[in-house]
Amino acid sequence: MTSMIDRPLFFIVLTVAGLWSTPAQTQDRKVPDSAASEPKWKAAARYDYDRVSGGRVDWQRWTAVLQRSIPRGTVAATLVRQRRFDTADEGITVDLWQDLWAGAYGHLQVSFGPDAQIRPQYSLKAEIYQPVGPWELLGLYEGRRYTGSDVHQFGAGLARYVGAWYIRARTTAAPRKSTWAVSQRVGIRRFYYWTPSASYIDLEGGAGRSVELVGPNASLLTARTAFASLRVQHFLTDGCALTATLRYSDDGPLSRTGGALGIFVRW
Repeated sequence: MTSMIDRPLFFIVLTVAGLWSTPAQTQDRKVPDSAASEPKWKAAARYDYDRVSGGRVDWQRWTAVLQRSIPRGTVAATLVRQRRFDTADEGITVDLWQDLWAGAYGHLQVSFGPDAQIRPQYSLKAEIYQPVGPWELLGLYEGRRYTGSDVHQFGAGLARYVGAWYIRARTTAAPRKSTWAVSQRVGIRRFYYWTPSASYIDLEGGAGRSVELVGPNASLLTARTAFASLRVQHFLTDGCALTATLRYSDDGPLSRTGGALGIFVRW
């Protein structure tokens, strides 16, 4: 059977994404309607740093994003340079957010890094968000191709706004040779400035079993994991915001403590 993330399909999906010219609002789609007025362009930069246990070399990641709003949607391109296990990789990701039927929207993401050793060479993610009463339901599929190994992941989620709060939960499952890697995550976000921007504090945590990269050359392991993160997004002006993240992650054979700093502008 041909893999869902074989190279020909990757380029077909990428081509369709380029031609499908009514993508969705923004990568920060989950914002109350009072804050949903979006400028046409957004540019962002972010630096991530993680201290890794066991005397391993610390992890670093540099990210640059350019995003464009189109009627009923958004398309974005992301360039990433990442250093893990004393090895560096680069990649590019294209995201498409698209309004679908009444109230629903979708997210399609394709990533490309054919020479990657510490990140997928190719990946494909598809998500559909469907409102049901006051709730928002999520269904997702993600496929990642590493050197000599594929990972397929399926998931479902539930989210809801309660006043200035946004509460969400998600479960994912990835079939492996002799088991399933199942994990859960929950998050709560508190908006404290909505008009016309969306500043917030976000707390998220999760636990379960997941497929983790534990070494160069795509060394994968299914392990019990847990994580917690705290993120703040604060608008200095209506067109400029800073982001900061603190996090801890137990990835089975290794643990990480770190954070990220970012800035974005929109116009």
